Amino acid sequence: MTFEEWKKLVKGLKSVYTSERFLPDREAVQIWYSLLKDMDYKVLALAAQKYMVTGKFPPTVAELRECAVEVLEPKVKEDYGHGWEQVMKAVSKYGYYNTEEALASMDPVTRKCVKRLGWKNICTSENQIADRANFRQIYEQERQRHREHLQLPEAVRDAIAVISNEVKRIETSKNQTESEQKI
Repeated sequence: MTFEEWKKLVKGLKSVYTSERFLPDREAVQIWYSLLKDMDYKVLALAAQKYMVTGKFPPTVAELRECAVEVLEPKVKEDYGHGWEQVMKAVSKYGYYNTEEALASMDPVTRKCVKRLGWKNICTSENQIADRANFRQIYEQERQRHREHLQLPEAVRDAIAVISNEVKRIETSKNQTESEQKI
């Protein structure tokens, strides 16, 4: 999104939220722009419109980013029941031995949940009620993580990935050193 496009959105937001404290000066507008410029203008415009018709108070950057994620991924598909349905269809279609095909048939959040629970454990379980309850709990956690991940600017996601990989590398090296010292 360009700064000119952002200024149009600011004009619209300020016409609805007339408080003098909301984006009070050019510096505030520039700071907000720096936190939102990675977003597609059309998506952010829809998110702003959505917020303006539902939000009683001026938005925050986080709320606009959250609305943008909702524009891209409507909450209708967030229900864990949708994910569980994918799992049950995959169990009946692919069975115990076709794990890769089964996982490929699922959306990313459902796939993560199934990996955490264990595909073969799900296939051989005799307590589907408990499995569904466990799936629900994991699904809600993973869905929230996925949404939060999507809200972050790509540069922040990349920086987090770099730091995370560095921490893993250091931990692996430390564990290796400790193992060697025990020998």
